[in-house]
Amino acid sequence: MVKVNRKEAEPMKEGYVDNRFASLYYKEMGQGMPLIMLHGNGESHEIFARLSELMSRYYRVILMDSRGHGSSLMKEEAAGGDLTIPDMAADVVQVMEFLHVPRAVILGFSDGANVALETASCYPGRVSAVVAVSGNALPRGMSAASLMEVKLKYALWRGLEKVPLPRGVRERAVKSRQLLGLMARWPRLDKDKLSCIQAPVLILTGRRDMIRPRHSLWMGEQIPDSKVVFVKGADHFTLLKKEKAYGAHIMACLLYTSDAA
Repeated sequence: MVKVNRKEAEPMKEGYVDNRFASLYYKEMGQGMPLIMLHGNGESHEIFARLSELMSRYYRVILMDSRGHGSSLMKEEAAGGDLTIPDMAADVVQVMEFLHVPRAVILGFSDGANVALETASCYPGRVSAVVAVSGNALPRGMSAASLMEVKLKYALWRGLEKVPLPRGVRERAVKSRQLLGLMARWPRLDKDKLSCIQAPVLILTGRRDMIRPRHSLWMGEQIPDSKVVFVKGADHFTLLKKEKAYGAHIMACLLYTSDAA
């Protein structure tokens, strides 16, 4: 059993960080080691409501909505553009700079895991550890059926954008194309990029996940200091249903990180 000291609750803070392309929403609570939580595709920080409450008893939890998601708004000049994993990684670092966080543990779920790994690869000095839950390094890391479905839907919405549509339908087409594009075209974490990750990485997945087990094992082989854990009975969304079960793995990783610091 992992034991950590529980800290007195800190008041919740929230706000926005602006850049040229987006206004990024963040919320933080707790105190201690910074722990950034990144949600998945089409979601928001709210998926971590229970997990963040648990972790904020021991750590400084920073939640943020990725650009084009939740309360983070795309600015007019970028509203119809593509969403990319590298841009989202740069957003994470910008929020860290705004909050005066030199280094942080980054916990990501699904697309958030992909952003966490991208951040660790491109900004190694800013990441002390990564917990990647149900993430993939390449689109083909998804099961064949899942990838085919994503690509077909991406092509459909991309095609619909090119024909005259009522305003509301067009906005839906743009949003759908952006979100599906994140899965159909990203991430692009090849062997070389994964090998650049210097921080310890915990990869949490399940045998029933939409991410192929062999791909998760391959990711672990490429990252110098990594551990792959198959959570018993887990599918792609088990983290959001069994926070305490995942929390034990996460806190063990955080304890290891603090001991190594």
